[in-house]
Amino acid sequence: MTSSTAGAAITDFARAIAPITPEQFFSEYFEKKHLVIRRGTPDYYGPLLTVADIDRVLTTTMLPVEDMNMVNNGTRIEAEEYSMPSGFVDPVRAAQQFSTGGTIILPGLHRRLPNLAAYCRDLETVFSCDLQTNIYFTPDNAQGFKTHYDSHDVIVLQTHGSKTWKIYDSPMVLPLRSQAFDPKGFEAGNVIDTFVLNAGDMCYIPRGVVHDAIATDEMSLHVTTGLLTPRWIDLLVEAIVEQAHQDPALRCAVPPGYANEGFDMAGALAQFRDLMARAASGIDPARTLENFGAEFRRRRTPVVPGQFLQHVGADAIVPGTTVARRDALIYRIARFEDPEGDEVVLDVYGTEVAFPAHVEPALRDAMARPGPFAVGDLVGGLDDDGQAVLVRRLVREGVLYACG
Repeated sequence: MTSSTAGAAITDFARAIAPITPEQFFSEYFEKKHLVIRRGTPDYYGPLLTVADIDRVLTTTMLPVEDMNMVNNGTRIEAEEYSMPSGFVDPVRAAQQFSTGGTIILPGLHRRLPNLAAYCRDLETVFSCDLQTNIYFTPDNAQGFKTHYDSHDVIVLQTHGSKTWKIYDSPMVLPLRSQAFDPKGFEAGNVIDTFVLNAGDMCYIPRGVVHDAIATDEMSLHVTTGLLTPRWIDLLVEAIVEQAHQDPALRCAVPPGYANEGFDMAGALAQFRDLMARAASGIDPARTLENFGAEFRRRRTPVVPGQFLQHVGADAIVPGTTVARRDALIYRIARFEDPEGDEVVLDVYGTEVAFPAHVEPALRDAMARPGPFAVGDLVGGLDDDGQAVLVRRLVREGVLYACG
């Protein structure tokens, strides 16, 4: 790795897991087994998050107490121990708790730090799912949570210090969220792997894999990103609900008395099997999958640095102006016909942006461009002035931005 790579912020999934490629990750590791990457490059993730970032957030930003948790060896530290009556974190008392073994957990810090936000946005485009981000800041030789498993996959980036991790035999394979870890009566299996994550290293742990981690003789800082992926069962349930909106038979009541002793199950079971077959035959898988995608796009909040100035300056965009697409967009382009004429719709940020149908080739070209391009260079036969009109609209919608 070159020094320039080491100094740049790791804001995309491919670089975060290098030298493993995304293709190799999905074919060999995703939902299958844990992955550990050791680099020997302590500053690899440094621009993403540093101890100085944590200190600044805790000591200068008046952090609401609900944006932070603390635990010590699996025991939650009550918020009153590190907060002010005003509802903000008390950095002095938090530091005191930290010095006695308390781990600081900062959920949602990607909403405050731009590089971390960019990294999470890229993961959203790769996995098509919501994320749950936790920052763990642990003093030396301390442990936050005891041995457990998660009901979501996690990607761990070690940014400072080190932790010793253990992976155990895991009885639960790909648990649902309703099968979340319950410490009552839990006994860990045999240790199957032990490794130290040093600064610049990463690991991936599928949901259900039992693990724990403890800081070494130096304080530790790492980013844990939980992947809240939709499961096939989620789509199946939604598909049946959609079908029930169309088919009254699926909305009928279960036979009265079915819970009573002596109830004759034969007729009810036959009806149940008939309804299952009926629902399966009527389900439209493409509609359900598209609805899931549309809902994900709908709730995705725009992260568009400089948008106010871009909007104000959009009138100055003319043929020859250099523009670029914003990073980590999740969008869909669709063609619609109506009595008033054809139109093409860009679905992005939960908004449907409509254009005349004849701009579709130029629109698709603009959205597919990997880097900056000049107004007038788009394919599709749209003249320079028409391209300028299209680009100005896309800038005002937060999709493109003018360079320079």
